[in-house]
Amino acid sequence: MFLLLSGFGTFSSAAWFRPLEDHGFSQYDPALRFRLMFPLIFTGPHTIRNSGIAANLTVAVSAILLIAGCGTDGSAEHVPDSDSVYRNWAQDAQYVGRETCQTCHPVRYKSFVQSQMGRSWKKASLSLSVADFDDPEPIYSESEDLYYLPFHKGEDLFVREYRLAGADTVHNRVEQIDYIVGSGQHTNSHIFESNGYLYQIPLTWYAQDGKWGMPPGFSRGNSRFSRPITQQCMTCHNGYSEFDTGSENRFISVPSGIGCEKCHGPGSIHVEEKRAGIVVDVSSELDYSIVNPRKLSPQRQLDVCKRCHMQAAEVFVEGRAVDSFRPGQVLSETVNVFFPRQADSVEVFMMASHPDRLAMSECFQASWAQDSNFEPMTCSTCHDPHLSIELAREKTNSETCQSCHLTDSTPSCSEPSVAAGINNASCSSCHMPLSETLDIPNVRITDHFIRVVRSPGELSEDEVESRRKFIRLASLIDKRPTDSNIAEGFLSYYELITDRPGMLDSAEVYLRRARTTEPEADLSESFIRLWYLRLEYQKIRSFVRSSNRDVFSSAWSFFRIGEAYAASNDFGIAIDYLETAVDMSPGHLRFKERLASTYTESGRPARALELYEEIDAVNPNLEDAVTNRGYAHMVAGDFDRAELDFLHAISLYPDAEVALANLASVYANTGREGQAKTLIERLISLDPGNRRYIQMFRAVSQ
Repeated sequence: MFLLLSGFGTFSSAAWFRPLEDHGFSQYDPALRFRLMFPLIFTGPHTIRNSGIAANLTVAVSAILLIAGCGTDGSAEHVPDSDSVYRNWAQDAQYVGRETCQTCHPVRYKSFVQSQMGRSWKKASLSLSVADFDDPEPIYSESEDLYYLPFHKGEDLFVREYRLAGADTVHNRVEQIDYIVGSGQHTNSHIFESNGYLYQIPLTWYAQDGKWGMPPGFSRGNSRFSRPITQQCMTCHNGYSEFDTGSENRFISVPSGIGCEKCHGPGSIHVEEKRAGIVVDVSSELDYSIVNPRKLSPQRQLDVCKRCHMQAAEVFVEGRAVDSFRPGQVLSETVNVFFPRQADSVEVFMMASHPDRLAMSECFQASWAQDSNFEPMTCSTCHDPHLSIELAREKTNSETCQSCHLTDSTPSCSEPSVAAGINNASCSSCHMPLSETLDIPNVRITDHFIRVVRSPGELSEDEVESRRKFIRLASLIDKRPTDSNIAEGFLSYYELITDRPGMLDSAEVYLRRARTTEPEADLSESFIRLWYLRLEYQKIRSFVRSSNRDVFSSAWSFFRIGEAYAASNDFGIAIDYLETAVDMSPGHLRFKERLASTYTESGRPARALELYEEIDAVNPNLEDAVTNRGYAHMVAGDFDRAELDFLHAISLYPDAEVALANLASVYANTGREGQAKTLIERLISLDPGNRRYIQMFRAVSQ
């Protein structure tokens, strides 16, 4: 009897999400490495690389509704100077939740919780969803040959993943929806939870078109149920959530919707002072216990909105984290944002780009001019975040425009139908039209580039594609970024939006330049990240051998170094670095799984199984961990438990090749050659040109 062993499973990688502080994420490369063990066929572990990621979920949180004109309204009367420090910027200031704010501000609270921001995140129930759960059409994922069908049982919401072979259902998996993301103005996205670990469900309701579809990024590569919801996602799509900083996607508490403190800052000091009777006459002075954005300078007001409404490739300042920014602070001292510029950045733009688009407008630029007679335009010139769109006054946006444009020196609208009084269209309907975005399908948003919109005419497919061509990265927060900051922007852009190698080439150019322009900067971890993304593991190993270990401070750097040594079968050194990564981030399941698989590779399956049990205790359905635990059981000689794991992994994903190959090995070694042959035929159908599978088939057919 021969033994047919297969190696470790892959991460079902997500194309759009954000991981820990330095925003790296790793997945296995599709190419397998094979080696012989005994006189037999053995498939070794996959190599690893980073996937693309994205901070944004399917829906952009809207800050809503128009209230004020361009003219002076006294809002800047008590603007603090640049040296002012609010007491709720202190490290010990705590978030208290919007329900606490309700105690003293019931009217504001009542309107805000009905706003789009207030409804941004909620526990899943049929009555809170705008989606069709009664008679939906199943959604087909061509890349995976899988169908998705939403359904409900009473108030509980579910999604069924299944595959058909003719009239037969050959795969069936059901997950319950635990949270809904988005107010429903544009979308409802869906989240499921496993012991505090949050993952996105591969199904989104597109409200404007009234249809179900795959979430952004899933149509290119369906990550199914493995896309983590990270702290970066939660920071802008929900109120303050208590996060397990030693994890990638575990939350200790999750509120229901964006709260007051998103724009006002932590409220504990303010609440304590008011309860103690310390009251400030805000008509004559500022209350420094909490930030009132209306009293900030125009630039700081914009910074509050930019934190979430201008997103792409984010690069955080050293020592600052995802949740470091406080309203009223200078945003560039926390984070910089790098945004793609297309060949036609007038017509082609990303969804979360409202402040950038507004800044392109002549109205905005004129209001900020030194000789302007108007208050500088900000988001709150037209939007009141306390109100929902449904409660907006009719044509308020036109009234806002007319506060500047119906003066003696400016003409009225020249559109003939409007001038004739037969067209009641608002100013924004023509000058800020609903437009599609580059990154979110089936969604149309108000284009904040105010202009006379000219019809592009009929364009050929080639012309349309050429207008979407990437030209450069623009630095949107820090107008004078350092070379190292630009390099990190390219690295993040590569991971966030595209995996084109040119992004990494540009990153290398700026990193090498930074060696000269920033001689004091330690670029070690940036180079580790670059080489890791390029799979240049030898460069990582050479650098580490000539460096002091103390230069590395990120768990992701230790993880990447560990992977580089594992790729060369230097398991002892690999385990040392991977153990450090897990020690720094003990709740990071991906780190823990890779450490476990490396223990197995190094001949320590018992230690690996201990880690797999820890993973299983919090998420028993991580198919790659289940597959690799099965392999550890095989190495330990426990074929019965290995078989159960492989069957479980295949039930989670019918095309889990490594699990299929390992299960075929179990069958072949337990006298079930016929069943092994059936599985190997399945493997060959998945990858017809794979010579290893053909060799396996011949072996079991003898």
